[in-house]
Amino acid sequence: MKIEQLSEIEANIYKVLKDYIRDFNEFNLKMALPYCFEKLNYKYSDTAITVSVKTLIQKKYIIQGSSLTKEDILHNQSRKKILDFIQKNPGSYNRLIRRELSLGSNEFNWHVGMLEKFGFVKRVRFHQRSFGYFEKRSYMDHEYDLYLLQNEKIRKILNILEREPLKISQITKTLEFHYNTVQKYLQILEKRKLIFLTVNGKQIYYSINPDLKIKLKKIINGAIFVEFAE
Repeated sequence: MKIEQLSEIEANIYKVLKDYIRDFNEFNLKMALPYCFEKLNYKYSDTAITVSVKTLIQKKYIIQGSSLTKEDILHNQSRKKILDFIQKNPGSYNRLIRRELSLGSNEFNWHVGMLEKFGFVKRVRFHQRSFGYFEKRSYMDHEYDLYLLQNEKIRKILNILEREPLKISQITKTLEFHYNTVQKYLQILEKRKLIFLTVNGKQIYYSINPDLKIKLKKIINGAIFVEFAE
């Protein structure tokens, strides 16, 4: 993940602020500004220092009330594992991440909360009680599609449709899912254009949308942004 770069003045002030946090245990804007003025007034005006400190807050290099800086966050192995998992599996939900990484609820909530605070990840809500975690970047409005792909039953449906078009009865028999469950997910997937519906006489067949599948893979890997830049 790319961390937003700093200008020369921001980098110099950031060094001073790290010393401040080390000396005073946490960042407090009201107290930190005079500290920076004293250390750097030979080089920068008070106004320039104030603007740069606020920019560092905006870029989430420092957080009010925190003893950590942005570069400290990934020194913790649990936070690093969570971020790595979210980067590889965008749209992952709380229980899935905790299960795969063997993390307790409180431990996960603490570490993912720090990743959110410092701008490494974002939490996107889809329904009242449903949300997924993503790296803090653009997914070209495909967050919900990526969230759906984290559902185990949806993945199984898409996997068998990738082999060949199937009727709903064939899907339910192959996967041993309840008819209503398959029907519900097929309606969602069709609405999101992840699958196509084809009518052959009285028979309805479902097939995967290969173009959207490729696009989503490129979005996850960041390759699609390289294509747009070329």
